Amino acid sequence: MSDHIVLKVAMMCSGCSGAVERVLGKMEGVQSFDVNLETQKVTVVGTATLAQVMDTIAKTGKAVEIWSD
Repeated sequence: MSDHIVLKVAMMCSGCSGAVERVLGKMEGVQSFDVNLETQKVTVVGTATLAQVMDTIAKTGKAVEIWSD
C-alpha cells in the first residue's frame, strides 16, 4: 500500500531542492515525489514511513516538518 507524505522543507534555492530530489530519488520505498521550491512543499508517494522520509531529508541539512494546511 502506498502512502502520501506531505512535508514542508526549508529550501531557498534550486541547489536546495536539487539536494532533496537527489536523496529522495535514491531512497528505497519511494515510488514518486514532487518538490516545489516556491511553496517549499514536498510530496512523497511510496511505502517509506514518515520517519524515514523526514530523517532522509534532514540529512541534507534542511529543516523539515509535517505540512499543515
